[in-house]
Amino acid sequence: MSLESIQTALRQRFDAPLPEFCRRRVLFWRDEAGEFDALPEALDLPGVTVLRLTGTNYFAVKQRLLHDDPAGNYLLYDPLPARKPEENWLRDLELWGEEYRADLVSEQMRELRVQETPPLRKAVKHYGRFLASKERLQKLRKLGREAYQTPIQLQTDILAVLAGLGGGSAQEVFTAVLSAGLEEDRNALWSSIRKFDGEEDFWSLARRHTGYLHEEGGTLGRFAAHLLLTALAQTADRRLLQGLEDLVSESSTAYCYSLVHQWRDRGDRQALWELCRRVEGDLGLPARLERQETEALLTADLFPAIHEVLLCRFFSEIAEQVVKTDLILQTVENRRTSGWQEHFACCYDVLEQVARMRQFYQKHAAGFHMAEAAEVWRRYTEELYVMDSRYRRFHLAFGAALQDCGPCLEDGLKHAADYAEGLYRGWYLQELTACWVNAAGEDLTARGWVPGIHRQRDFYARYVRPLTNKGVRAFVIISDALRYETAAELCSLLVGSTRGTARLEAMQAQFPAVTKFGMAALLPGRSLSVNENMEVLADGLPTRSAAERERVLRAANGRSVAASYREVLAMKRAARRELVSGREVVYLYHDVIDATGHKPATEQKVFTACQDAIRELSNLLRIVVNDMQGTDILLTADHGFLYTYSPLTEGEKLSRGVIKGPLYEAGRRYALTAPETQADFLLPVRLEGCLEGTPVKGYTPRDATRLRTSSGERYVHGGVSLQELAVPVIVYRNLRAGSPQYVESSTAQLTLLSESRKVSNRLFSLDFFQRQPVGEKVRPCLYTVYLSDEEGVPVSDRHTLLADRADGSASQRVFRVQFSLQPRAYDSRRVYRLVIEGGKETEETEFQIDIAP
Repeated sequence: MSLESIQTALRQRFDAPLPEFCRRRVLFWRDEAGEFDALPEALDLPGVTVLRLTGTNYFAVKQRLLHDDPAGNYLLYDPLPARKPEENWLRDLELWGEEYRADLVSEQMRELRVQETPPLRKAVKHYGRFLASKERLQKLRKLGREAYQTPIQLQTDILAVLAGLGGGSAQEVFTAVLSAGLEEDRNALWSSIRKFDGEEDFWSLARRHTGYLHEEGGTLGRFAAHLLLTALAQTADRRLLQGLEDLVSESSTAYCYSLVHQWRDRGDRQALWELCRRVEGDLGLPARLERQETEALLTADLFPAIHEVLLCRFFSEIAEQVVKTDLILQTVENRRTSGWQEHFACCYDVLEQVARMRQFYQKHAAGFHMAEAAEVWRRYTEELYVMDSRYRRFHLAFGAALQDCGPCLEDGLKHAADYAEGLYRGWYLQELTACWVNAAGEDLTARGWVPGIHRQRDFYARYVRPLTNKGVRAFVIISDALRYETAAELCSLLVGSTRGTARLEAMQAQFPAVTKFGMAALLPGRSLSVNENMEVLADGLPTRSAAERERVLRAANGRSVAASYREVLAMKRAARRELVSGREVVYLYHDVIDATGHKPATEQKVFTACQDAIRELSNLLRIVVNDMQGTDILLTADHGFLYTYSPLTEGEKLSRGVIKGPLYEAGRRYALTAPETQADFLLPVRLEGCLEGTPVKGYTPRDATRLRTSSGERYVHGGVSLQELAVPVIVYRNLRAGSPQYVESSTAQLTLLSESRKVSNRLFSLDFFQRQPVGEKVRPCLYTVYLSDEEGVPVSDRHTLLADRADGSASQRVFRVQFSLQPRAYDSRRVYRLVIEGGKETEETEFQIDIAP
C-alpha cells in the first residue's frame, strides 16, 4: 500500500467518533514483517503523535501515555514479533486501545469483517490466492455474514463459494461436492477446492462434523461411504454393519443421518441415489445384506439395495410357492413411506397383491360348493369378485414394475406373475366357474337366464322408467365392457370424491355377452330379435349405432337423446346444455375397455384401459352434474369380460369341429347356431323366448376355455362366466348441500396418540392414530409429521404417513414412527412443536426437549 492510502486510512480512523467514555484514541500499528518500516516518520497526521516501539522503550512509552500526556492521540508503530501476555509491558494499553494493520491481509480482514486474531489471520493468509480475485471476494461478501469470529466460519464460507453455493453450511458443502461425483479428477468443485488450497480445510470440516478421519490416500469415495454408513447406523440394526465398523463414527450418527435425510427430501436427490448405488457396489453391500434376517432389514431404508434384497427374497420364495402373507404385508406397510419408495412402489404393490390373493385362497381353499345359482351370484357380487380386482391390480403394478425394475428384479417379478396366474386361472376361475355353471347350467339350458337374478333386459323398465314417471330426467352412461369389479372401484371413488350417493347393483347380461346384444338389451321395447345376419333389433329397429339406438329410445319416449362420450367431451358447456334441454332420457355411450381388448395388439393393456375408464367415467359424471344439471345417473355396461395374462395353450381351446350343424356366428366364448345343431363339450343356452326373429340356439364353453379362433385370446367375452355375465349398475344421485341425505366428503384425520410430551433422547418414537376408517365419504390423506422449533424450523427428520386404513378396528389404525433429532443444542426451557401437516388444517402440539449433555 502507498503512503497516501495508509495516511488516508489512518486519518479516517483518528477522525472517527470516539467510543463511549473515551477521551482520546491510541492505535497500535502491527507490522511484524517490517513491510512499512520507513513510513511512520513520513506520515502527516495533525494532532497525532507517532512513536516507534523498539523493544527497549516500553517503559518510556507507557510513562508518556499514562503520566506525561494522558489525553493525546497516539499512533504506536510496532514492527516487533508478537509477545506473550506476561512479557508484554503494554498489554493493558493494547487491550484498551485499537489495532491497525496496513498489509493486504489486514485490508482483506477489515473488508470481510474478520476478527483480528492470530488463527484468523493465518486463515486469511492461507487463502491469499482465493482472495486475490475481486470476483471471488465479492461472492464471499454476498454470503452476508456479519463478522467472522472463528476460522471455521471463514473456511466454511470460502469452501461454499468454491463449491458454487450462494451460501450455506458445511452440510451443504459436503452435499455439493459429493453430488459432483466421486471421480476426483472429473469433479469440478473438488478441483476448485484443491486449486485454492481448501482440501485440508474440507477434510477438517468432515472430521469435525461427520467424524471422518482423513488419511493419506483417502478419497471422496471413502468419505461418501463413511457418511452413508454412519447415517445408516442411526436407526439400523447393528447386524447390518458387521465388518464395516471402521467406516462408522458413533458420535456423528445424528449429524450424518440428518444430512442424508434432508438431502433425500430435496428435489435434487438423483445425485444421492447415484452415490448410494456407487457405495453399494464398492462395498459389496447387497451380498452382506442378503445374509441378514428380514426383520433386521426393515430397520433401515437408506440404500436402494435394501429394497432390492427384500423384494428379491420374497420373489424367490414365491417362485418356490412359499408366500409369507403376514410378513409380506408387514414389509409393504413398513416400506410405504420409506426412502426411495417411489423407485420400488410398483414392486411392493405386486407383492401386496400376491399376498392378498393368497389370503383369499387361504380363506376359500376348500373351493366353492354352493348349490343354488342365486346364492353363487350373491356371494360373487358381495365378496368373491374381489379376487378379480386383486388380479387386475396385480397386473397394473406388474406392468409398471417391469418398465422400471433393474435386472435383479425382473425374473422375480415374472415368478410372481406365474404364481398369481396359477392362483387366478388355475384355481379361482376354474373352481368358481365350475360352481356357477353347475348351479346355473340347467336354468341357462332351459330358459336362457337364471331366475331370481335381475336381468339386463329389464334395465329400462326397472331403472329408467320409474325416474321419468316421477318427472326426473334419467341419465344413463353405458361403458362398453365395464366389468363388475371395476365398477365396484368406480362406485367407491364416486362415494368418496363427490357430493352424491352411489350404490352398486348387478344384473345378468343377455346371452351372448357381447356388445350388440348387451347394448340392445339396455333399450326399451317389447322384444329383441335377430335377423339372418345375426343383427339385433329392438321392436324391429336396428341397434348397431348410437343414432339407431336413439330411434329406439324415442319410440318409447319421444324426449330421448343419445350421444357418445367423445362427442360430449368435445362440446362447450352451452352445447351440452342444449343437448339435454327438454329431454327426459339421455343415453351416453363410452368405449375404452372393449376398444382396447378387442385388438390383438393392445389386448394385454386391457387393465390399463380399466383405469382409464374409471377416470373418464368420473369425468363424464362430473360433466353431467355440472353442465347438464343431472341428479339421477345410472352407470352400467353391456357385458363384462374374462382376461388371463397367459394365453391358453392349443390343448385348452375347443375346435369348431365340436359344433355339428348350421353355425350362424361364433366368437371365442359363444356360438349361435340353428336350433337343431348339436355341440359336444359345450353348454347349450336356450334363446327361444329371449330372441325373436330367426330361430337360434346358443352354446358356450362350460369353463374358462375358448373356441379356437385366429384373433386375440387373452381378452374374451360372450360366455356365461360370472365375470362376463355380471353387469354392474351404479345408481348415483347427486345431492345438494343441506338436503337430508347430504354428507360432506372428508379426509381421514391423523392425530397424535402418545401421551408424553417430553423428548429425552435423540432417537424417539411416537404413535399416531387415524381417527376414521377410510370408506364411504372418508378419503385417504397424506400427512407429513416432524418436530420444529418456535420459528417453525424442523429440528427432526420428516416422515410421510398415508392415512388410508379401512379397518374398523381402532388398534389397526395406529402408526408408530421413529424420529431422529438434528445434531444441535436444545434448550429444555424452550417450546418445540410436533407438526402434523395434511388435510385441511395443520395440527401442532407443544413438546419439551430435555436431553442430558
